Amino acid sequence: MAFIGPAAASSFVVGVEEIDYYPLHSCVNGKFSGYGRDLLDAFAKQSGYSFTYTPLPVSRLFHTFLNDSSIDFKYPDNPHWQADLKKGKSIFYSQPVVNVIEGLLVKPEKVDQLSETSLKAIVTMRGFTPWPFEQAMRQKINNGTIRVYQEDSFSKVISLGMTGHYDAVYASPIVINYYLDEIVHKPGALVFDRKLPFENSDFSLSSIRQGDVIKQFNEFLAKNQPLIMELKKKYRLTDKAAQ
Repeated sequence: MAFIGPAAASSFVVGVEEIDYYPLHSCVNGKFSGYGRDLLDAFAKQSGYSFTYTPLPVSRLFHTFLNDSSIDFKYPDNPHWQADLKKGKSIFYSQPVVNVIEGLLVKPEKVDQLSETSLKAIVTMRGFTPWPFEQAMRQKINNGTIRVYQEDSFSKVISLGMTGHYDAVYASPIVINYYLDEIVHKPGALVFDRKLPFENSDFSLSSIRQGDVIKQFNEFLAKNQPLIMELKKKYRLTDKAAQ
């Protein structure tokens, strides 16, 4: 895929998810924050760019990014996400800025007790798709054998998961553990179950038109590993207990 020529503009709009997925990234009351914000701000400052962050619900963000030229970049993104919607689109993806485990968290007493055949109900964030599952499980989700309930906030997702009325919560353990530790002060109320399907997801910056800026961002990532490691430590992304 050839890169587009040098960007004529120095101001860009970055479409971001209107969710609280802190410490990875968060947008609450219109304010974008977290690891993703700090990293993108550092790149913009070093490169002489100005980024404006536009929050949209997860599903709408995909449609707007793919069909509306008002958004220059999408963060986070991954080639596997909403692959059907992206068919026929040429999209530039940066190198991963963070690798995130996303899977199923359960009540402590349910750890190692569930299997792909016994799962009946999962709760997750609206717009999220539990895509790590094998085709057989996806079919169960599609035909309703496994019910996936979606909520508009992670606080609601976690609260429902803690009731025990659902088998599992689908999200990143980093996000769930941060919320349990720092917000509700109930560490360990939900536990990542590695015996159930999970996936290592790369979070990247993507663009349809600004391939040259994506190339610059890749160079920034390669040359600023100490800075990136400091940001990961700041947001507990290197904390093994969070994964």
